[in-house]
Amino acid sequence: MIIVKPTQAGILQAVRVIKKGGVIVYPTDTAYALGGIFNFKKVNAKILKIKKRKDDKFTLIAADLSQVRKFFKLNQNQKKLAKECWPGPLSLVISRRFAVRVPKNLVALKLAKLAGRPIIATSANLAGGKTPYRVSEAIKQFANQKNQPDLIIDAGQLAKRKVSTVVKITKNKIEILRAGEIKIKSLWPAGENK
Repeated sequence: MIIVKPTQAGILQAVRVIKKGGVIVYPTDTAYALGGIFNFKKVNAKILKIKKRKDDKFTLIAADLSQVRKFFKLNQNQKKLAKECWPGPLSLVISRRFAVRVPKNLVALKLAKLAGRPIIATSANLAGGKTPYRVSEAIKQFANQKNQPDLIIDAGQLAKRKVSTVVKITKNKIEILRAGEIKIKSLWPAGENK
């Protein structure tokens, strides 16, 4: 595994890796994530092997709302909530397999922007393992595994925060799939949060 710092050179090196179909560990606004280009089939397969996981549903990180709209169709209420909450810890379910968010972490935003498309953001641990807030915690879990990330961006200790709120919106109905830092009831007009 190659380890780099979150400098411009380190971020560019990480982007080169993911553009070639590689998998990296990188910081987000909630924890360290394992990721790569979301619509590369071999990347999805590699991440599942690294994590020893079978569920192929992932959260994605995008550079901004316009990047999300380039790859996915959003309804009016999804757009509304995205504009109110992004950048921030809100993940919107946008397809059968993906939820997406725009984080506050500058490294994650730069990676998605320079990659030119959203990147997968699943916690950098083995399935059921401890969520990593330091690179050493991720390395420890992957150290003796056959499948490992290609590169790690070490941004030091990350602040421990709540996970992102995951919501699914259909017309005027909001379904909270995972409660997190953002409280939807405080944002959605009365009568629309069902």
